Amino acid sequence: MAVRAPGHTDGGGTEPSKIDMETLRIAGRRYSDPDIISLCRQSGELIDPRWKIVSMARSLVERARDFPGWPNDALARLKIIASLNGIKIAPMPADLARSESRDAVLYPTESGWRVLYNPDRPSVRIVFTIAHEIVHTFFPNSRSGARFRSLTSPGSRESNELELLCHLGASELVMPFDEFQRQANGRFSLASVASLASYFGASLEATVYRLATAHPGIAVAGLLRYRYTKEEERRLAQTTTMSLFTEAIGAPPQPAERKYRRQSVHLSPASPENECTIRFNKSFDPSSIVYTARKGGVRTGSESLPNASSAKGRIEAILCPYQGQDADPEFGDVFFFWERTADHVDFDFSGVSETPGRSDS
Repeated sequence: MAVRAPGHTDGGGTEPSKIDMETLRIAGRRYSDPDIISLCRQSGELIDPRWKIVSMARSLVERARDFPGWPNDALARLKIIASLNGIKIAPMPADLARSESRDAVLYPTESGWRVLYNPDRPSVRIVFTIAHEIVHTFFPNSRSGARFRSLTSPGSRESNELELLCHLGASELVMPFDEFQRQANGRFSLASVASLASYFGASLEATVYRLATAHPGIAVAGLLRYRYTKEEERRLAQTTTMSLFTEAIGAPPQPAERKYRRQSVHLSPASPENECTIRFNKSFDPSSIVYTARKGGVRTGSESLPNASSAKGRIEAILCPYQGQDADPEFGDVFFFWERTADHVDFDFSGVSETPGRSDS
């Protein structure tokens, strides 16, 4: 692939300069970030970075559990975990906390990595952000990687690759797979989210997604927003221009309709991604139970998801307690959780082999 550097031209010309980047395809996913690719190649053959990050996080947790008096407090746990990776965690000085917009910052020192967190932020945000920063240290921190991320378009697949992997590892550090399953005790439900979040010191959102990523069977969770597709939004923003154009050629504009559409999606390890993932902008049918979430409480039904699988399962939906800035005022953002109830598949990352993937340059 080629990443273009905005505002730059090749010598004497008008074309933007570009950096040729390698792209790997591993386990059905594409990766272009140089630091992810370096991680994939560390063993001499291609390794799935998701498997690698989860394995590294679990290894740290297991080592930390050997400490006597393993604490219940989430922040205290993370300090022990971080120390095993040569990372020191401390609160920001008051003057920095007042001016810093981020919840936590990671930076190198002569003695190793250091994370400063803003003690004035909600504890659940502090905990997850610190865990996220710890996972950043799992990757090679190269100049080419930093430059790549600075040149990608905000919100693009390439710009989010590293952050999504850090989210994955952070969930493992804050809500370890085996411990989460024990606490869920077979009851994977949105009704259990508040108690699970309280136990792990995690946010409600992260805990909803963990219902899927720690599920022993086929399960999907995510966030939905009532909105147009991105293409419809762009078209509506050009209403005046489009009206003049359609009048000239006599063609009516394509209708646009708000529906609940996928914002984020998280799958259980046993879920085949090509069948179970929900593509961005994909909408839920107006008959879905998710449209009733605005009535309050956990809404439950039986239906299939808008993905490549026709399997029916139990679906739950609940209005998000904190609405995003762009949320619809009448049909607010919704968390959903879906599980296939016909069977349960026992799955553990420890049994996954390091399977070489395919490289696309």
